Amino acid sequence: MHLFKNFKIYDDELCPCGSEKLYKYCCKERKDKSLISSKKPPEVQAMERMRKALFKCCLYPDKTKCAKHIKEAHALQNNKIISRLAVDGHVYMLDTKRPPLIIPIENEEPEIITLIDKVGVNHATTSTCFCDVHDDEVFAPIEKNALPFDINNEEHKFLYAYKAFIFEYYKELVLENVFRQNIKEKPSMLKSADAVRQYRNLLLKRKEMDQIKTFFDTALITQNYIGLKTRVVEIPEEIDFANFACVGFSYDLEGHKIKNIKNNIMDRVFLTIFPEENKSYIIMSYLEKDKNTYGNLAEQLKYKDIDLIKYFITLVLPLYSENIVLSPRLWEKWDEETQMAFTFYSNRSGSQFAVYNLAVKFGMQNIKNKKMNLPNGKRCKIDLFS
Repeated sequence: MHLFKNFKIYDDELCPCGSEKLYKYCCKERKDKSLISSKKPPEVQAMERMRKALFKCCLYPDKTKCAKHIKEAHALQNNKIISRLAVDGHVYMLDTKRPPLIIPIENEEPEIITLIDKVGVNHATTSTCFCDVHDDEVFAPIEKNALPFDINNEEHKFLYAYKAFIFEYYKELVLENVFRQNIKEKPSMLKSADAVRQYRNLLLKRKEMDQIKTFFDTALITQNYIGLKTRVVEIPEEIDFANFACVGFSYDLEGHKIKNIKNNIMDRVFLTIFPEENKSYIIMSYLEKDKNTYGNLAEQLKYKDIDLIKYFITLVLPLYSENIVLSPRLWEKWDEETQMAFTFYSNRSGSQFAVYNLAVKFGMQNIKNKKMNLPNGKRCKIDLFS
């Protein structure tokens, strides 16, 4: 019965459209809306629906001091990180606001590529998920007028982990909005096993993320950061990229499998990478309850050679995260072939993600087994640390 539940919406469960009504009284018998025909490709229409699903809110847990104005908050600080990477006020990122490149493939689904393009510093890594008051107050210790990052400051480490999580949490809320809007326009979708499976996955992901949010909300209010474990890697030079991510890595630095899924819930790390003056940092945090999952990876980051860590980050980051911000100094240093390869690699998902994820495993295992080495710091053609 549990398996069948993945393929069917039942009469007595809440309707997936978000109406708070039971399915049998809502979308079960409702007719599809008459959609206006469009000459735009389905993928472009999907991107437009995503933009329409964006909404304004403040995700800080205590709403009593919220301001009415919701701002475009930066996941990576503009004045402290983005501006350091920028040239003439721009950086390079995957640009989800630009129509994707659609490559027809004979007898297969077309290849959909989100392109990397210039983005203005005021709009890089922004989301409308905090009000003026809480964006300023909560993140003041790590913002532009603050002291440099302090590896021994628990609040600093907590705030970077929180930012990496909460901006990804907002993205999940937007994806839910897109799904609900699709159901409202076309309730017949719920007769499809694929759509029901997508809905079940959204519910599981929301359950997983809500549990993490409960931890962060409590820690914010109490200012008690016990329960978060952090490993910091200091790099003795300024890098030309930055990133934030809330992800579940599948392999460690030796290519060993990380068992990060338990009862269909994924354990995650909160990763932030950024430059400061004359140095850079990789900050990886995880919940203390997940130490059996990521404790070994954290230890590896402590004692492994810095070139091996750079190689690992270069392999996993474009595959796992869509939030890489590249300085034009780095992007324009790469030749066109490398730029195309990076863009392609950053767009892998589904079964193709699984294939390339195995490449991470074999790449790290080959180095461990000395079938590969990293002479003179050289890592691979696509090198984020070049």
